[in-house]
Amino acid sequence: MISIDPLRPYADLARWAASLMLALLVLAFGYRWGGSHWRGEYTAEVKARAAENAQHAATLQQLADATAAVAEKARAASTALAASRQANDTRYNEALNDAKRAQRDLAAALRRGTVQLRPEWSCGAAGAGAGGTAGLAAGQDAAADLRAAGAANLIAGAARADAWIGWLQRELIDTRQAVIAAGCAIEVPDR
Repeated sequence: MISIDPLRPYADLARWAASLMLALLVLAFGYRWGGSHWRGEYTAEVKARAAENAQHAATLQQLADATAAVAEKARAASTALAASRQANDTRYNEALNDAKRAQRDLAAALRRGTVQLRPEWSCGAAGAGAGGTAGLAAGQDAAADLRAAGAANLIAGAARADAWIGWLQRELIDTRQAVIAAGCAIEVPDR
Protein backbone atom coordinates (compact mmCIF):
# COMPACT_ATOMS: atom_id res chain seq x y z
CA MET A 1 0.00 0.00 0.00
CA ILE A 2 1.00 3.33 -0.74
CA SER A 3 1.07 5.57 2.15
CA ILE A 4 1.12 9.17 1.44
CA ASP A 5 1.91 11.23 4.41
CA PRO A 6 0.79 14.70 3.64
CA LEU A 7 3.14 16.35 6.19
CA ARG A 8 6.28 14.41 5.33
CA PRO A 9 7.41 16.56 2.41
CA TYR A 10 6.76 19.63 4.52
CA ALA A 11 8.69 18.18 7.44
CA ASP A 12 11.72 17.55 5.24
CA LEU A 13 11.37 21.03 3.84
CA ALA A 14 11.07 22.44 7.38
CA ARG A 15 14.22 20.51 8.42
CA TRP A 16 16.14 21.81 5.42
CA ALA A 17 14.84 25.32 6.06
CA ALA A 18 15.81 25.10 9.75
CA SER A 19 19.27 23.79 8.81
CA LEU A 20 19.66 26.57 6.28
CA MET A 21 18.45 29.16 8.82
CA LEU A 22 20.86 27.79 11.41
CA ALA A 23 23.72 27.92 8.91
CA LEU A 24 22.78 31.47 7.94
CA LEU A 25 22.58 32.52 11.60
CA VAL A 26 25.99 30.96 12.34
CA LEU A 27 27.40 32.66 9.27
CA ALA A 28 25.83 36.03 10.20
CA PHE A 29 27.03 35.85 13.81
CA GLY A 30 30.47 34.76 12.58
CA TYR A 31 30.70 37.74 10.24
CA ARG A 32 29.48 40.03 12.98
CA TRP A 33 31.99 38.64 15.49
CA GLY A 34 34.79 38.71 12.91
CA GLY A 35 33.88 42.24 11.89
CA SER A 36 33.89 43.50 15.46
CA HIS A 37 37.14 41.64 16.14
CA TRP A 38 38.85 43.17 13.10
CA ARG A 39 37.28 46.54 13.83
CA GLY A 40 38.85 46.41 17.30
CA GLU A 41 42.24 45.50 15.85
CA TYR A 42 41.89 48.25 13.25
CA THR A 43 41.06 50.77 15.98
CA ALA A 44 44.08 49.62 18.00
CA GLU A 45 46.27 49.91 14.90
CA VAL A 46 44.94 53.42 14.19
CA LYS A 47 45.67 54.45 17.79
CA ALA A 48 49.18 52.97 17.63
CA ARG A 49 49.82 54.73 14.33
CA ALA A 50 48.55 58.03 15.76
CA ALA A 51 50.82 57.64 18.81
CA GLU A 52 53.75 56.86 16.52
CA ASN A 53 52.96 59.89 14.36
CA ALA A 54 52.76 62.07 17.47
CA GLN A 55 56.14 60.75 18.61
CA HIS A 56 57.64 61.48 15.17
CA ALA A 57 56.13 64.97 15.22
CA ALA A 58 57.60 65.60 18.69
CA THR A 59 61.01 64.38 17.49
CA LEU A 60 60.83 66.63 14.44
CA GLN A 61 59.84 69.57 16.63
CA GLN A 62 62.78 68.88 18.94
CA LEU A 63 65.09 68.77 15.92
CA ALA A 64 63.63 72.02 14.60
CA ASP A 65 64.07 73.68 18.01
CA ALA A 66 67.64 72.39 18.30
CA THR A 67 68.40 73.60 14.76
CA ALA A 68 66.99 77.03 15.55
CA ALA A 69 69.04 77.18 18.76
CA VAL A 70 72.23 76.21 16.92
CA ALA A 71 71.47 78.73 14.18
CA GLU A 72 70.97 81.43 16.82
CA LYS A 73 74.25 80.47 18.48
CA ALA A 74 75.98 80.59 15.10
CA ARG A 75 74.48 84.01 14.34
CA ALA A 76 75.56 85.32 17.75
CA ALA A 77 79.05 83.89 17.28
CA SER A 78 79.24 85.40 13.79
CA THR A 79 78.15 88.79 15.11
CA ALA A 80 80.68 88.59 17.94
CA LEU A 81 83.41 87.57 15.48
CA ALA A 82 82.55 90.49 13.18
CA ALA A 83 82.75 92.89 16.14
CA SER A 84 86.06 91.44 17.33
CA ARG A 85 87.41 91.52 13.77
CA GLN A 86 86.46 95.20 13.53
CA ALA A 87 88.19 95.87 16.86
CA ASN A 88 91.26 93.90 15.71
CA ASP A 89 91.37 95.86 12.46
CA THR A 90 91.11 99.13 14.39
CA ARG A 91 93.93 98.07 16.73
CA TYR A 92 96.02 96.98 13.74
CA ASN A 93 95.52 100.29 11.94
CA GLU A 94 96.40 102.16 15.13
CA ALA A 95 99.54 100.04 15.47
CA LEU A 96 100.47 100.84 11.86
CA ASN A 97 99.97 104.55 12.53
CA ASP A 98 102.10 104.20 15.68
CA ALA A 99 104.79 102.50 13.59
CA LYS A 100 104.78 105.36 11.08
CA ARG A 101 104.89 107.88 13.91
CA ALA A 102 107.78 105.99 15.56
CA GLN A 103 109.62 105.99 12.24
CA ARG A 104 109.22 109.76 11.84
CA ASP A 105 110.08 110.44 15.49
CA LEU A 106 113.20 108.26 15.40
CA ALA A 107 114.44 109.81 12.16
CA ALA A 108 113.89 113.32 13.58
CA ALA A 109 115.55 112.42 16.91
CA LEU A 110 118.57 110.96 15.11
CA ARG A 111 118.91 114.11 13.01
CA ARG A 112 118.63 116.33 16.10
CA GLY A 113 121.12 114.15 17.94
CA THR A 114 118.83 113.43 20.90
CA VAL A 115 119.04 109.71 20.10
CA GLN A 116 122.33 108.03 19.28
CA LEU A 117 122.79 104.84 17.33
CA ARG A 118 124.66 101.98 18.90
CA PRO A 119 128.35 101.85 17.94
CA GLU A 120 127.85 99.03 15.44
CA TRP A 121 125.41 101.26 13.54
CA SER A 122 127.75 104.25 13.55
CA CYS A 123 130.26 104.16 10.78
CA GLY A 124 133.49 105.88 11.49
CA ALA A 125 134.42 108.22 8.68
CA ALA A 126 137.97 108.18 7.30
CA GLY A 127 140.06 111.25 7.96
CA ALA A 128 139.88 114.11 5.52
CA GLY A 129 142.58 114.49 2.96
CA ALA A 130 144.03 117.80 1.86
CA GLY A 131 141.20 120.11 0.97
CA GLY A 132 138.60 117.41 1.51
CA THR A 133 136.84 118.84 4.53
CA ALA A 134 133.83 120.15 2.64
CA GLY A 135 133.35 116.89 0.75
CA LEU A 136 133.83 114.90 3.95
CA ALA A 137 131.24 116.95 5.82
CA ALA A 138 128.73 116.54 3.01
CA GLY A 139 129.43 112.79 2.87
CA GLN A 140 129.09 112.43 6.62
CA ASP A 141 125.79 114.28 6.56
CA ALA A 142 124.54 112.04 3.76
CA ALA A 143 125.74 108.91 5.58
CA ALA A 144 124.15 110.11 8.81
CA ASP A 145 120.87 110.73 7.01
CA LEU A 146 121.12 107.32 5.37
CA ARG A 147 121.80 105.64 8.73
CA ALA A 148 118.94 107.55 10.34
CA ALA A 149 116.55 106.58 7.54
CA GLY A 150 117.73 102.95 7.68
CA ALA A 151 117.30 102.76 11.45
CA ALA A 152 113.88 104.42 11.25
CA ASN A 153 112.79 102.05 8.47
CA LEU A 154 114.03 99.09 10.48
CA ILE A 155 112.12 100.19 13.58
CA ALA A 156 108.98 100.88 11.53
CA GLY A 157 109.24 97.52 9.76
CA ALA A 158 109.61 95.72 13.07
CA ALA A 159 106.62 97.61 14.49
CA ARG A 160 104.54 96.76 11.40
CA ALA A 161 105.54 93.10 11.64
CA ASP A 162 104.70 93.09 15.35
CA ALA A 163 101.30 94.65 14.59
CA TRP A 164 100.65 92.10 11.84
CA ILE A 165 101.61 89.16 14.06
CA GLY A 166 99.42 90.51 16.87
CA TRP A 167 96.51 90.90 14.46
CA LEU A 168 96.95 87.33 13.19
CA GLN A 169 97.10 85.94 16.72
CA ARG A 170 93.97 87.84 17.80
CA GLU A 171 92.13 86.71 14.65
CA LEU A 172 93.10 83.10 15.28
CA ILE A 173 91.99 83.24 18.91
CA ASP A 174 88.74 85.06 18.09
CA THR A 175 87.91 82.68 15.23
CA ARG A 176 88.56 79.65 17.43
CA GLN A 177 86.36 81.08 20.18
CA ALA A 178 83.59 81.87 17.67
CA VAL A 179 83.66 78.34 16.25
CA ILE A 180 83.45 76.88 19.76
CA ALA A 181 80.71 79.34 20.76
CA ALA A 182 78.70 78.44 17.65
CA GLY A 183 78.79 74.79 18.68
CA CYS A 184 80.73 73.75 15.59
CA ALA A 185 83.64 72.44 17.64
CA ILE A 186 84.49 71.58 21.18
CA GLU A 187 87.50 72.51 23.20
CA VAL A 188 89.40 69.50 24.49
CA PRO A 189 90.97 70.11 27.89
CA ASP A 190 94.67 69.48 28.33
CA ARG A 191 95.44 65.97 29.43
